Amino acid sequence: MRSLIALSTAVLLPAALATGPALAAPPAAAARTAAADVPTSTPGVAGWPDGKGFDVAYRTSKSTVSYRRLVGGVWAEPLNLNGRLVGGPAVTFAAGSPHVFGRGVDGRLWERVRVNGTWQPWTKVDDLVITAPPAAAGHPDGRVEVFVRDAADRLRTKTYTPATGWGSWTDLDVTADSAPAVAVTGTDAVRVVVTGRDHAVWTRTRTGTAWSDWTSLGESTYSAPGIAADAATGRTWVFVRNASTHRLRVRIFTGSWGDWQIMGGLYVDGPGASYAGGKTVVVGRGRDAAFWSRTVTGTTWTTDQRAWVPGPPPGVPSSLRGKNVTRIPTTAKVAALTFDGAWDAAGVSSIRATLQRENVPATFFLVGDFVRGFPVYSNLLAGSGFRIGNHSNTHPDFTKISDAAARTQVTDARTAIFNTNGAETRALFRFPYGAYTASDITLVNGLGHVPVGWSVDSLGWQGTSGGQTAAKVTARVLAAASPGMIVLMHVGANPDDHTTLDADALPQIIQGLRANGYSFTTLDALTP
Repeated sequence: MRSLIALSTAVLLPAALATGPALAAPPAAAARTAAADVPTSTPGVAGWPDGKGFDVAYRTSKSTVSYRRLVGGVWAEPLNLNGRLVGGPAVTFAAGSPHVFGRGVDGRLWERVRVNGTWQPWTKVDDLVITAPPAAAGHPDGRVEVFVRDAADRLRTKTYTPATGWGSWTDLDVTADSAPAVAVTGTDAVRVVVTGRDHAVWTRTRTGTAWSDWTSLGESTYSAPGIAADAATGRTWVFVRNASTHRLRVRIFTGSWGDWQIMGGLYVDGPGASYAGGKTVVVGRGRDAAFWSRTVTGTTWTTDQRAWVPGPPPGVPSSLRGKNVTRIPTTAKVAALTFDGAWDAAGVSSIRATLQRENVPATFFLVGDFVRGFPVYSNLLAGSGFRIGNHSNTHPDFTKISDAAARTQVTDARTAIFNTNGAETRALFRFPYGAYTASDITLVNGLGHVPVGWSVDSLGWQGTSGGQTAAKVTARVLAAASPGMIVLMHVGANPDDHTTLDADALPQIIQGLRANGYSFTTLDALTP
């Protein structure tokens, strides 16, 4: 007989909440990392100016940046470029030097460049808040163009010129569902691609100072596209992960666009790609969490090739075992906003828009049924850099199911989420209804997850039919404010009155907590 643990059990953890700059300045020489690291993002891929190989940058499970060389199909050991990113990095060459760009945990664009063989510290480009990984295109004269999605999901670009520095941002007149990708297609010419609100791939080109109109390339995807181009001929390859099959597809431009072709493979997010030395390489994450690549020479493609076997995910720290965490261990005024996604997605658009506008990080605990029923929103949340946790596969009461069924609930949800949007839920799990037993915690720990409860439930899910209002929801959360608080809210509408009170109250909750001196974090603050 399993004894039911009190749902409000507090947890005291020995480690303090780590604080620091959004991207810590690394030492001049980047340190080597373990070979079996774990990629957690679409990679940035850039061909060498001499055509002899490729550089690949990606985010690891610790949010730092790893950097590898790919030469003749052989991957070098990684360099750790340090820093901390939300989403994947972009890499490009300008005047022979590699530039790496990424979205820092502060929501801003950061850059690291290697000059004369030495990596310089990470530097912030400016204070524009961005909401997806950037793209970058470098030129032989040292100019670099960057492309970002802003807090309103608008695509913007700006250019670095060696003689004058960074220019101002230009709005590219499109609202995007994904991060952009870009390639140099000729002398002072680039092509940018992005997934639009209609889930099709859209493209626009710049030649000199003139931009073309946006053109739809069709297809259907929830992920960012990849692009590679031969600048000498203008031949261009655009790659996507198909929305329904998750298989890689390609469309090739040779003066005019050919048809979309199926390339195979099963990807968990969009691929990165580049061209160099007569070869195009495309790299993406497969369902085994490893990078897989294909290379085309002329019209001949290789088969899918795995780069390396990723290392195992980190286990649950001993200090967190046997606990249902309800608070981040800190004396600082820090709050973690968390949202459960289970029955519908009525509040997602509003919640996401508020969080992006306010530049507030958050954690979303998703049910397997939710990601299967709402893949668009599932991908939007992950692609926007929000931390994703596991909330079971079908939302049962864990105190009323067998251990075997509970184990399946955790593993099936993890698989569904990872296959749908590429987000690794470990180590975060939330019990449905907040109901669990001591053995349930042990079981979840054994599957690599830390159970996370809450400090305060907003009760927005009760709706107006349950006597709640947006004002009451706001007041309840603000009254519970305390260092390390974990706030429980929901993305769905009340099934009876169809209200989305958590979404409605969110702007006032954020403003109220900030007025009381609070900042925000994801639940990654719990784990080392």
